[in-house]
Amino acid sequence: MTMGGFRNDFTRLTEHAGEFADHASHARRIAATLREAVESAGACWGDDEIGERFSATHRGPAEAALAAVEELPERLREVGDEFAATAETSRRTDSANAAELDRLADRGE
Repeated sequence: MTMGGFRNDFTRLTEHAGEFADHASHARRIAATLREAVESAGACWGDDEIGERFSATHRGPAEAALAAVEELPERLREVGDEFAATAETSRRTDSANAAELDRLADRGE
């Protein structure tokens, strides 16, 4: 559909929506690799007083960042689902509008 500079390519949007499952899988693998690397490093800053202070300051933000990376696969999947739903809704709306315009044209309105 093209209208006043606005273009909606339902097929292309649907195709790209399907790619988000692959993106989510890739992000899941990256997050797992990152989690494994962080956990295998152990107390990499040491167990002396300075290391403990460093850990107290930085462990929380590091865990929060890792948790955010681990949420990315689900968020990517959700974006793909939303794109697919948007394409389908737009396709149905466009078809219904076209049918209504045809009906009105046939009636001479």
